[in-house]
Amino acid sequence: MKAAASSAPLPSNEPPRQGGRRSGGRAPAGADDGPTQLRIDLLYPEGPAAKAGLVVGDWIVGVGSRKFKEGSLAPLAKALVRAESSKGVVTLLVQRGGKGKAEKVDVTIPVGGAAAKKPLAGPGRAALWKQSLTWLAQRQQEDGGFVETLSGKNGAVIQAAMAGLAWLGGGSDLKNGAHKDNVRRAADFVIANVSQLGAMGGGRPGGANWNQANWGYAHAAMFLGELHARTPDEGVRASLHFCAKRLVETQETSGGWAHGPGGKNALNYLELNIVTGLALCGLGAAQQSGFEVPESTIEKAEAYLIASGGGDGGIGYSTSPGQKGSGNIGRTAAAWIGYLALGKRKSAWAKKMAGYVKRNADEVMGGHASLMQHILLAGVAAQAHGKGTAKTYWKTMERDLVLARAPDGSFQPRPWHESLSMGSNSDVTFGEVWTTAAWTMVLVATPSKEGAVGYPALTATR
Repeated sequence: MKAAASSAPLPSNEPPRQGGRRSGGRAPAGADDGPTQLRIDLLYPEGPAAKAGLVVGDWIVGVGSRKFKEGSLAPLAKALVRAESSKGVVTLLVQRGGKGKAEKVDVTIPVGGAAAKKPLAGPGRAALWKQSLTWLAQRQQEDGGFVETLSGKNGAVIQAAMAGLAWLGGGSDLKNGAHKDNVRRAADFVIANVSQLGAMGGGRPGGANWNQANWGYAHAAMFLGELHARTPDEGVRASLHFCAKRLVETQETSGGWAHGPGGKNALNYLELNIVTGLALCGLGAAQQSGFEVPESTIEKAEAYLIASGGGDGGIGYSTSPGQKGSGNIGRTAAAWIGYLALGKRKSAWAKKMAGYVKRNADEVMGGHASLMQHILLAGVAAQAHGKGTAKTYWKTMERDLVLARAPDGSFQPRPWHESLSMGSNSDVTFGEVWTTAAWTMVLVATPSKEGAVGYPALTATR
């Protein structure tokens, strides 16, 4: 459309956003279907909503002739898909300044034709990921990185690795594809910076441990491993093995992984299993290039994962009191993908995790901190699991995909029950490259005749 309501961040050509603070939206805590009234906080310059006369401070209270009754997100998404695949007009019910009688406002949006009717299939899906890959390419800097919005070198490496994975999934590598030059520059950036990972944002005063390096090592290894499997390169392989060696070295004695080495962090905790799962993904990607992952590393990790969960295959937050026993789709998806990459799909524990992924592929909103992390991992895992599980995932997430799109080809974050209750949104703070790359990776995870090739190394489908 696109007006930004609630916590959608500013487009890249606008003034800096204010952290992850939310604004707008009247919804009870825990409601993830959207509020029944959406306040417009931002408008894309010369965008369809602005051209239709909408202004900051207006409230969208319905679509067509119907007010929102049980959440705004599903009705809005359905209205957008209908308009894009037909006449290109969305009729909104708008209260000016949140007061008075609602009036109808017609917003004209680009028409995508019949393909737009099915944003998850064929040309309609391809149009989304091809636009987002171009958006990422346009924002890549000469050195291969992006404007830093995450935490120092760790975040810079993660951004480049995520964009690189998105381009790889879209069919490019070091030798082929529309974005082969972008892939090369992303790889060069990761290789040049991965040895400098450490404290978040360069560290903070007071002597607290803010080391975040394991996030960087894991994402770099996933990207470099998938890349080397497509187009073998000795420089890529050497850096990949460096990352894997560091991951082996930074495993905690418990078997899990923390944000980084150095003991308990500034918030006084150590392991968290979203990093444990990502570390296994990185190690699996490296193993496929000839890196020897010690069996003891995997054995300790498996024991830790099992101890953290509730016995149903789900992965808990950690084994600490109050953090064990409750499974989560994002954490479990990460660990299961790691097992696929390590060639352990048929192990007893991998089968348990696969069962959990199948049963809970639609439970993305039960995540924590970064919703996009769970959208990404659950989406890739669901499609690696099979068509039925992918269908379960998309039954709930198609709405969010449709609403995440912006006119410039990027994908924007959404508010959810945790961000509403906390008054902040990590994905807004992390930035548009993070969100756009994550959604794009989900869209290209399933190979298609339009050019998506997925992640055959990470998901062991080569």
